[in-house]
Amino acid sequence: MDNVTMGQFIRALRKRRGLTQRELAAQLHITDRAVSKWERGLCAPDLSLLEPLSRLLGCSVSELIAGRQSPEPAPEPVNEAARIAIAYSVAELQRKVKGVQRRTIQAAIICATILLLFALYALFQRGTFCTVDKIVSPDGTKTATVYSKALDGAHFSFKNATSLIVSLGEGAQLRITYGDCVYRGLWWAPDGSKYVLALKYPDRPYLALAWLERNAESNLSAYLAMGVAAAELGPDAAAAPPDSHLDIDYQFLQWGRDSASMLFYYSFRDEQQAQHDGYFWYNCETGEVHAVLELQP
Repeated sequence: MDNVTMGQFIRALRKRRGLTQRELAAQLHITDRAVSKWERGLCAPDLSLLEPLSRLLGCSVSELIAGRQSPEPAPEPVNEAARIAIAYSVAELQRKVKGVQRRTIQAAIICATILLLFALYALFQRGTFCTVDKIVSPDGTKTATVYSKALDGAHFSFKNATSLIVSLGEGAQLRITYGDCVYRGLWWAPDGSKYVLALKYPDRPYLALAWLERNAESNLSAYLAMGVAAAELGPDAAAAPPDSHLDIDYQFLQWGRDSASMLFYYSFRDEQQAQHDGYFWYNCETGEVHAVLELQP
């Protein structure tokens, strides 16, 4: 059974009867688009339409299925007609089953793709794909997680930024977005009561000291500048006064066991462009700088 041959046969008989596609479709109670598809060989008539279609076109069902008229219009043997009808029914059933299977598979693929996209978007909003670092406090009660996207309420946006979520236990959280900067590190104090955060903005480095018990965060770089104002950072160079233009770079190294002292590395060039660098301890409770050690050039 060939859909193209059958379609050409239907078209020839329709024209022989002087019927348009619309007129033939109207008598079969279908659309003219269906008739057009038959004649183009895109599909075959439904089994229920074979008998009324053959009557309208003046042919037998077997001739319609075969796509040609018998040279002698003899009555069809019952068995042969039944065989042709059964073969046509089986072919049509197989075609419809394949069509249903194809559409089912396509629908399943589309649904799976949509579900996957929703799942990926949900994971993104939770920060799964933008996690940069995760640091647990020494006592194991708090966790600081750093992300590379900005917080937007309870979720993350697509905007680049350094964000921080500190889990304080019992569902409490501290959520901060610092803007477009580079994360350099986070260090918990031994007692887990505070931490130091290092960031690098395009125009400056930034050190923050977060006091969780006080629910406060201070600009550690500014406090360091005040703390070293009276300390000697070399045998021939005093620390820059508050109004000095010297640009001193501070790098956090480690906490002291008392959770108050911090070891820093410093470096700067004096007004004569001589390089100075070394180490000192800073007490965040008292703001004092001590044990300054300058490295020899």
